[in-house]
Amino acid sequence: MAAKVNCSICGKLTDPSLENCPHCGSPNETGGSPASSSSEDVRDAKGDQCPSCGSPVQDGDIVCVRCGVNLLTGDQVAQKQEVETEDETNRTPYVVGTLAVVVVVLVAALAFVLLQDPIKDARQKARFGDILGAINILQKHTDTEEDDVDAFAMLGRLYWQAQQYPDASTAFDTASRLRASDEDLAFMAVLAAGKIPGDAAAGRQLSALKRMVANHPNNERAQKMLTLALGAAGDLSASASSLSAWATLAGMPGEVDKFRGIVSAMDGDYVTAHQALDTADASDRDARFAQGYLASLEGKSEAASAMLAEALGSSDGDAPEASSRLGLLYMAQGEFDKALPLLRPLPGSQTSASTRFFYALCLQTSGLGEEALMEFDRLVSSGGAFARESAVQMGILYIERDQLERAEESMRKARTFGTSPRLYTVEGQIAAFQGNPDRAQASFRKAIQEDGDYPAAHLEHGLVYVRRGALSEGVRELERYLQLADANVEGGRVHEVDLLVKQLQQALNRR
Repeated sequence: MAAKVNCSICGKLTDPSLENCPHCGSPNETGGSPASSSSEDVRDAKGDQCPSCGSPVQDGDIVCVRCGVNLLTGDQVAQKQEVETEDETNRTPYVVGTLAVVVVVLVAALAFVLLQDPIKDARQKARFGDILGAINILQKHTDTEEDDVDAFAMLGRLYWQAQQYPDASTAFDTASRLRASDEDLAFMAVLAAGKIPGDAAAGRQLSALKRMVANHPNNERAQKMLTLALGAAGDLSASASSLSAWATLAGMPGEVDKFRGIVSAMDGDYVTAHQALDTADASDRDARFAQGYLASLEGKSEAASAMLAEALGSSDGDAPEASSRLGLLYMAQGEFDKALPLLRPLPGSQTSASTRFFYALCLQTSGLGEEALMEFDRLVSSGGAFARESAVQMGILYIERDQLERAEESMRKARTFGTSPRLYTVEGQIAAFQGNPDRAQASFRKAIQEDGDYPAAHLEHGLVYVRRGALSEGVRELERYLQLADANVEGGRVHEVDLLVKQLQQALNRR
C-alpha cells in the first residue's frame, strides 16, 4: 500500500494518489508530507486488517464495520457491534422467570376450573329467573361430566320448570340410571314422560315404569302404575302378571279386584271381570267406573251410562277416564249435546289422543266445523295413531265446505302417515266432485282392493257407475254396500240407497 501523507489543508491522513482529500475535499497537493510519527498509519504489517480488532478490511474502507475505528486516524467513531451470542448464564434468570410465570398462570387456571361449581352457578341463575341460562350451564357441564347425577337431576327440574318435558324426561331418566337406588328420581322420570304431548308419552312412561319396578320391586305405587300402563298399552298378559305382583304387595284385595276386573274385561273375559267387580263396594268411585266400563264393552249402553254417570258424579269432576267413556257412550247413542262437555279436554290436562279425536268428531257432528278443524289439525301436527284419521276427517270437512283444494292438501298430509280404505275413498270423492270420474273410480278400486268389506267404498263406487250410465255395475256395487252396511250397523244412508237400488232395477227391467 502507498504511504499516507498529511493533507496540507486539514492535516488528516490521506492517500496521495487521490485527487481530493476524502476528509475536507480540497485538492490533494503532491508532495504532501508523510504522516508524522504521531499520526502513523494505523494499519500494521498484517496487511488489510483493522489494526484495532484484526477484522478484514478492503482498500478504500475508512471505518471498520466491526469495531468502529477510523482506519485513517485510529479514532473510535462508532459503537462496537456485539455479534457474540448471549452468554447462557445471562439467559438463565430470564428463562427461569418466564417458566415461573407460566406455572403460576397454569395453576391459577386449574384452580379456577376446579373451584367452579356448575350446579351452584345454575341455581344462582335460576333464582334470578334466567332458567335458560341455567340450563345452558348444566348442558355444557353434563356434556363432559356424564356421571354427575346431581347435575342431571337439577337439569331435569329446570327443563320441567321450562315446560320442556321431553328433555326433562331424558335428564331424569339419565339421573335415575346413574343412581338406581333413588326412587324419587325414578318417579320423576315417570311423571316427566307422562307430560310429553302426543302418543310418544305412553311408550316412554312405560319404559320408565318397568325400570322403576325392576330397581324397586317392593314399591307398591310403581307396581300399580305399571299394571295400569301395561293394560292401557294393550299388553294384557303382562298387565295381569304385574297385577299379581301388585296384589302380593298391596294387601288390599278390594283395591286389586277393581283393576283385575278392568284387565279381565279388556281381555274379553267378562265372567272373571264380573266375579272381580260384582262384590266391589258400590260407593267406590273406581269400582263403579270399572263396572260401567265392563257394561259398555258388553253393549249394555244404558246401564253403562248410568254407572259411569254415577262414578263421574262422585268424583268432583276429577275422573277423566269415566268422563271420556261416558261421553263416547252418549255419542254412540246420538246424544252429542251430552257428549260434548264430557269429552272436552280440561285446561292443563294430559288428555289422550283418542279422547281428543272423538271430541273433534263430536264438534263436527254438532255443526262446529271451525272448532273441529282446529282440534283435528292439532292431532295431525302432533303425529301419533290418530294423525292420519284426523287429516282424512279434515278432508271431509273441506269437501262439505266445497274447498276442494284444501281437501286435497289434507289428504296429502294424511298419506304421510300411511294409507287406508277410508283415505282412498275420500280421495275418490274429491276426484268425483272435481269432475274426474276415472280418477275417482281408480281410488275406489284401491280402497276395495285394500279392504273388500269396506262399505263406503262400494257405495261411492256404485254412485259413480250410476252417474256414468253403467246401471248394472252400479246396482252390483250398491247391493254390496247394503249387505255390508246391514252387517256392520253402518246406518245413515241404508234406507235411501235401498230405494235407489229398487228404482235402478226397475229401469233395468224396462230395457
